[in-house]
Amino acid sequence: MNIQSTAICFVVFNRRCEKWVITESETGAAVTGPFFDPQSTREEILAATYNALTEYGPRELTVKKIGEEFTKSPSLIYHHYDGKDDLLVDLLSYCIDHFEAAVSASELDGSPRDRLDGYVTAMVAPERLEADQSPSLPFLKAVIQLRTTAIHDDAYQKQFERSDRVLVRFLRSTVIDAARAEQSASTTRASPGDEVSPKAVAEMLQTVTRGGTLRLATTSDHGWVDDVRAEVDRYLDKTLPRVVTDDPASDWSGR
Repeated sequence: MNIQSTAICFVVFNRRCEKWVITESETGAAVTGPFFDPQSTREEILAATYNALTEYGPRELTVKKIGEEFTKSPSLIYHHYDGKDDLLVDLLSYCIDHFEAAVSASELDGSPRDRLDGYVTAMVAPERLEADQSPSLPFLKAVIQLRTTAIHDDAYQKQFERSDRVLVRFLRSTVIDAARAEQSASTTRASPGDEVSPKAVAEMLQTVTRGGTLRLATTSDHGWVDDVRAEVDRYLDKTLPRVVTDDPASDWSGR
């Protein structure tokens, strides 16, 4: 499993995340994103929600349009959900659950540093990845719009706060692994008082990439990408040798 497809599953949705691939349902309707083989009515409804969301965006999305993507009776949607916001909040929750389960399995490809580099690239320069590893731009833009809803809606805010916590834990663990590899290959050690918290590095990476994703989705001039990628590389080169690697929360299971 690669970091590009894993780290963005609940953030911007990849076209391939584990078995989550674009396919065709038995009815001939396209099933995209993480809903390759829905096992329950909930997953079928969320698949329809995802498809409608990527097509129309949050503002134009309606339960009626979701029902048009649903292969069963649209009345089932109202049986399980109160409305559009209830559906979208559950979609976010579902994505976070599956991301957390995927990274907890510790089956990621590549070195820890490669994972960090891949994550940054996926978030600020997805066009540089292979087509089956790059984010879905329509869903990326939709998630950015949903994040702004969290400003005044506690239900959305709760999901985005949870997603941030989960991603920071994952990045912190990966930073520690990358720092251990870097420090084992070097005799240079941080001076007392010059150590860096792995959580601080994780928070910085997440904040920079969040801003990069926002800029990517809302502008057409992406000439800034190379400069940002180069600065992140320099930051990691200088910082990983100073990261404290015996952090008590270094395990993914740490909360």
